[in-house]
Amino acid sequence: MLSQDGRFTAKGGIEIFYQSWQPEAQPRAVFLIVHGLGDHSGRYRHYVDYFVPKGYAVYGVDLRGHGRSGGRRGHVNRFGEYVDDVRQTYDRVFHSEPGVKVILLGHSLGALIALSYALRYPDGLAGVISSGTAMRDALDVPGWLRSMTGTLAKIAPKVALNNGVKAEYLSHDPAVVRAYEADRLVHHVGTIRLGAEVDLVRAELLSRAGAWKLPLLMLHGGDDRICPPSGAQLLYDRLDHSLVEFRQYVGMYHEVHNEVGKEAVFNDVEAWLLRRA
Repeated sequence: MLSQDGRFTAKGGIEIFYQSWQPEAQPRAVFLIVHGLGDHSGRYRHYVDYFVPKGYAVYGVDLRGHGRSGGRRGHVNRFGEYVDDVRQTYDRVFHSEPGVKVILLGHSLGALIALSYALRYPDGLAGVISSGTAMRDALDVPGWLRSMTGTLAKIAPKVALNNGVKAEYLSHDPAVVRAYEADRLVHHVGTIRLGAEVDLVRAELLSRAGAWKLPLLMLHGGDDRICPPSGAQLLYDRLDHSLVEFRQYVGMYHEVHNEVGKEAVFNDVEAWLLRRA
C-alpha cells in the first residue's frame, strides 16, 4: 500500500490537507471520502484497510475548519465552500488517476456535502455513497437555539457552540470511542452560521431530489442516535428508486464503517460497486 499527502490553497486563502492510499497496481476505482462534523480524513482507515488490498484507491480530504486543514474550527461562511473544497480535491484525483472511476463517499455532514456536490457536478462521478446522512439530527442542542438559528446567523455567525456529538453513540466498539475521545484532530464545535447553512442545504436536497441522476448507495445505522435514519428515509422517498439503494443495519450506531460488524457494510459496498458503479 502506497500513501501520500498534499495541500492546496482553497477559496479564501485557506490551506486544505488531503491524503491518499493506493494499491501498487492501477486502481479499479477511487473512493473520495468526505468526513463528518468535527471529524477528519484519518478516521476512515477501515475503508482503506478493506478496499486498498482489493485494488481500490482511497482519497480523503480534511474540510476547512477540520483536521489538518486551516480555517476557523467548525465554521463555514457558505455551505458551497465545502463543496468547492471537494471540487478542488477531485481535480487532484482526476489528474493523479486519469481514466479511473471516482466514487464520492460522504459521511454525516459529509454526506450532505457529497450529495450537494453530485447535484452540481455529476459528470465526473461514477456513483455516490452517503453514510449516516444528516438530513435530521438528534444532537444535544436546545430547541430555543434551533428556532433562532437563522436570525443568530446574521448577527453572530461565528459564535461557536458544542456540536452535541456524543462519542458513545458513534460505535458499539469501545476502542473506537476511546480513540475518538483521545484524537487531537477531532473538535467538538460548530458555529451558528454552519447550523443555518446545514438547514438550508437539507431543504435544497429535498427540493432537488427529482434532479438526481447518479447511482447512490445510502448506508445508515438502524439505531443511529446522532442522525436518525428517518431523515435519510425522507430523502430516499423522494429519489428515483431505480438509481438508489438504501441499507439500514439493525442495531448499529452512527459510524457504520467503525461499528462491530462493519464487515457486512463493506461487503455491501463492494457488491454495490460491482453492480452499479
